[in-house]
Amino acid sequence: MDRFDVIVIGMGPGGEAAGWRLLQAGKRVAVVERELIGGECAYWACIPSKTLLRAPEAKAEAARAAGVATPGLDWPELRGYRDYMVRHLDDAVQVRGYEQAGATVIKGEARLAGPGKVEANGELLGSARQPRHPVCHCPAHARAGTAWPPWPRAWTCGSCRRCWAIPASC
Repeated sequence: MDRFDVIVIGMGPGGEAAGWRLLQAGKRVAVVERELIGGECAYWACIPSKTLLRAPEAKAEAARAAGVATPGLDWPELRGYRDYMVRHLDDAVQVRGYEQAGATVIKGEARLAGPGKVEANGELLGSARQPRHPVCHCPAHARAGTAWPPWPRAWTCGSCRRCWAIPASC
C-alpha cells in the first residue's frame, strides 16, 4: 500500500488549491480525479459558459449603441474559441505540473476505505499520519445514486459544454 501525508479526492478548484499548498509545504501528496484536473468550473461550467455568453452580450451592447452596426454571431468560431478556452478537454499540462511538483496523480474513481485509507481504481492508498487528517475530500458534488438530471431534457453543465449547434429554442 502506497502511503501519503494527504490524499486529495476531487481536483476541482478546492482540490487544486489544497493540493498545491500541501505540496508547497513539503507533504507527500496523492491526488485522485475521475475526470479532468480543474473540475467543473474549468471545463464544463464557469469558463465555457462565460466564453459562450460574451459574444451575444457584446452583440446586444452593440445593438443599443448609436452609430454602431450590430455584429453577427459566428457559431463555429465561437465554438472553437470555447474549445480553446477549455483546452479541448485535455488536462495533460495540469497532470504533468502536479507530477513535476512531486504529487502522485491517479485518474479514476476513489472511495474512503477505512480510517486513513482510500481506494482508487481498486488500489489501496494509505495515509502516513493515521488518524490525523488522512484525507482531504474536495468534490464539487457527490453522486448520491439518484437519477441525474432530475427531469428529462434538463441541461447540465456537461450537456451545455457538449453542445455542437445552437438549440432551436434559442
